[in-house]
Amino acid sequence: DVRSQLLSIMEKYEMPALSTNRTHLLGRSVAESLYMNAARRGGKDTYETLADGRIIQVHPSSLLKPFDKDDWAELVVCLEMVWTRNGMMRFVCAANAKWIMELLPKIQSVDIHRLCGGHVVIKKKGPDVGHAQARAEEAKKTDAKKEERDVNDAKARFLARKMARQAAT
Repeated sequence: DVRSQLLSIMEKYEMPALSTNRTHLLGRSVAESLYMNAARRGGKDTYETLADGRIIQVHPSSLLKPFDKDDWAELVVCLEMVWTRNGMMRFVCAANAKWIMELLPKIQSVDIHRLCGGHVVIKKKGPDVGHAQARAEEAKKTDAKKEERDVNDAKARFLARKMARQAAT
């Protein structure tokens, strides 16, 4: 068992074994390894790549679909970007903006045109194209607002249940 081997190694070197949420760690490792394919929510069902500001959509075969009409993730990473008439992301994973923020200087230092042999055409033109830091900061703020809204909704549900119990007694 790999886990028991790792625990014995940690005990040998007197390192503390910390228990944590594994899905959080898995999501973080995926986001950090695929940070060059990070994109922030751009519109109704589109995303904008952090590296160069290209508009891209989630591929229909992807598992990342919203539960509600406005429940798309604010920041995502993908394993593969397919460029046909429209850009599509395949194998998409929602990401936390904090995970990507540390890696943004690396994104900004990459010359996408040179990397792709000069075959990349950026359709969107504007002052924010290539400014990954600003786009990630905006995604981080939107994530925080969404988390606050979720907490407020949970409080409202709790108070409604409490009032219903008090009314019943």
